[in-house]
Amino acid sequence: MIDAGWYFFAGCGLLTFILLKRTYRRLGRRKKNDSQPIERVHRPTSPWDGAQRDAMAQVERQKVELYDMSRDLNAELSSKIIILEQLVGESQQKIERLEELLAEVREIEKSEV
Repeated sequence: MIDAGWYFFAGCGLLTFILLKRTYRRLGRRKKNDSQPIERVHRPTSPWDGAQRDAMAQVERQKVELYDMSRDLNAELSSKIIILEQLVGESQQKIERLEELLAEVREIEKSEV
């Protein structure tokens, strides 16, 4: 008669065969479904595409846009402030020059009288 150990090894072998075959079928199906044609792959049409459903992505994107905008505005303001300071300096020099000329004109008028 057949020993109980042989039944045990035969059962383990059969179980291993069934599990391997089942796993192979699942992997085979997954590979076939993963290769979608390129027409079925979603392509973004705008920078916000795909973010409408995700509130955190919208908030983060708006934070980035606001940071970029503030950086640009800071740069513009800084350049305008520098130009304004230069113009104020030039106008101060011209004021001083006009005061000197006015003083010279007054001296000339006093000497003529």
